[in-house]
Amino acid sequence: MTDLPRSDNRLLRLNVGFLLKEGPGYSREFSFDQDGTFVVEDVVISQLRGVLRLTRTRQGIVIQGTLRTQIAAECVRCLAPFSLPCHIELSDLFVYPAPSETPRVSTPYIVDDGGFIDLRPIIREEGILAVPIRTLCSPDCKGLCPHCGQNLNEGLCQCTEEHIDPRLAPLRALLDEQ
Repeated sequence: MTDLPRSDNRLLRLNVGFLLKEGPGYSREFSFDQDGTFVVEDVVISQLRGVLRLTRTRQGIVIQGTLRTQIAAECVRCLAPFSLPCHIELSDLFVYPAPSETPRVSTPYIVDDGGFIDLRPIIREEGILAVPIRTLCSPDCKGLCPHCGQNLNEGLCQCTEEHIDPRLAPLRALLDEQ
């Protein structure tokens, strides 16, 4: 099994204590321009870029913005791993102070007692949602040979035997007669 890169927890943990001291409506932008690859739980992302606007509200802090990244994916036709460019749209409220009754919290996003926001859960969630159901390494991917498994993007397979669905054998016999 390939070792996954380790996550840099500091990159996605923002100190917003200074925002909590300001009144509602105060905002600040955070820029991300991170090369390299890291893991957010089970999602491998790389080249994280973008700007997030954090705005203080009465309930907490609203995060809005778009992050551009590459997410590790696998082609559904040829099964080759590749990096899928994605745009992650964020627009969510991080509640502060954290409600005392945690089972009744309607949002998993909170500002902790130290004044920090952890973006990992929202990046993971939105990253998964940004990946299409059928990921292709390229629009013209040829896939795998259904008989020998050769990746047809890398070259032709060596299959010489023609495989015909047994239900269509009578039709094949008619073609051979002509």
